[in-house]
Amino acid sequence: MTSGIVLTGTVGGKNWEGAFVTRSNTLLEPRRIAIIGGGPAGAFSGLLLKRLALQAGRELEVLIFERKEFGVTGPRSCNMCAGIVSNSLIRQLEAVGVEVLGSVVQREIEAYTLEVRGAAVRLEKPPGARIYTAFRSGGPMGERFGTERSFDHFVLQAAISAGAQHIPQVVRSVRLPSNPQAPVVLEDATGDEHEADAVIGAFGVNSRMVRSFEELGFGYRAPRTATAAQCEIPLSSEEIRTLFGNEVKALALGIPGVSLAAMIPKERHVTVSLIGRDVGQRHLERFLQLPEVRAHFPPGWQVPENYCHCRPRLPITAARNVVADRVLVVGDAHVSRYLKNGLDSAFITASLAAEAIMAGGVGRKNLVHRYARPCRRVFVWDNLCGRALLAVHHLLGREPRIAAAHLRFAALEQQRPGPKPLNAILWGMLTGDESYSVVLRRALSPSLQLRLAWAAIKALCKPGIASQEYGAVSADSQEDNDGH
Repeated sequence: MTSGIVLTGTVGGKNWEGAFVTRSNTLLEPRRIAIIGGGPAGAFSGLLLKRLALQAGRELEVLIFERKEFGVTGPRSCNMCAGIVSNSLIRQLEAVGVEVLGSVVQREIEAYTLEVRGAAVRLEKPPGARIYTAFRSGGPMGERFGTERSFDHFVLQAAISAGAQHIPQVVRSVRLPSNPQAPVVLEDATGDEHEADAVIGAFGVNSRMVRSFEELGFGYRAPRTATAAQCEIPLSSEEIRTLFGNEVKALALGIPGVSLAAMIPKERHVTVSLIGRDVGQRHLERFLQLPEVRAHFPPGWQVPENYCHCRPRLPITAARNVVADRVLVVGDAHVSRYLKNGLDSAFITASLAAEAIMAGGVGRKNLVHRYARPCRRVFVWDNLCGRALLAVHHLLGREPRIAAAHLRFAALEQQRPGPKPLNAILWGMLTGDESYSVVLRRALSPSLQLRLAWAAIKALCKPGIASQEYGAVSADSQEDNDGH
């Protein structure tokens, strides 16, 4: 059914007549959807919408607005990510017909190693699991990997291959209709206007579009964020093979203000990532000078004078009011797993959004029922569990003897047949292969806690304290953190 009003005019520099007939059912059955942002959340949304429309035999036009050229090296095309493609994401992509190309893979990870001062445990990946490292862009400064090596370019091309249209422009403004039957209007940086039955915000928490959506008047409020400090350390392929192999190094050093620290091997770089309340480059450079960290680099290695580094914001809460008539927000501008698995979270929110739109349209009531509430069920309680687990993880890092006792317990588990509960907990925590709630439930096992408590008591009763050097580093780090 239509209202009988035929519109004419110019959109996107093209003349049209009747292209946007006002339809009384566009809230229920949208014909054109605009997506702001062509990173993973936006590309996944476009891919899944086109796939579901094809399965339903419905016509659906999907426009993805993304100005970045993801094959460009350096900051201009970088989406500021550690670049781990998890086993769960690989399987979810394969389930919708997308296989991660080998050209995108920088390195296939075989294990995670968790290190505390004086102790470490190596956690092998389960049989059949695949974990890749990748660059979201064309690589850091000085590299020439090109578009074929960019993960974000790969997922955007998957959406385009499914039938989505890529518009290489920045969206300058969004106008929501006062008439519930009228379309949304997007204006790009050239002044061209584009009409759509609905708009999906997939712009991420580091985008200026966050403020624009907050000012649209439907109540959207962005998530609260923490900061990460990341850098790309160049090394030769041989040095990485010898010093890192195919292992992610996770370090729990008890540095005040730093919740997590990881070193992730790529082809010719090691990505160093620190996550905390307000970490900055000084924290990063201090971290790189720690003896535990320098031991992973070649003898005599010095921090380069020039290297790629950034301070991305990471969501630590869910956004508020993420839907309205003809509007919804996906990806980390809505919600993400706490300090981990941003790419998986982008896929989950995009999947729930696509299913909600195709099942019941783009009216607010449907989007609340089929999208916003399911997202809360997936993420909110789980993230509370994650906060608790990471708080304990950080506390253990500040007491090396207890942490070392736990790691020795995990190493002994590996030598015994049968279940290995602590190894499963550590693997789930480090990789994100399991939800935080599942990991926490395992961690609260009374029998496991009794055995860990006994191991900790024995460790504390032994003579010896952490080195004075370690204490001095922690004190300096606290002073640096307070200075922020």
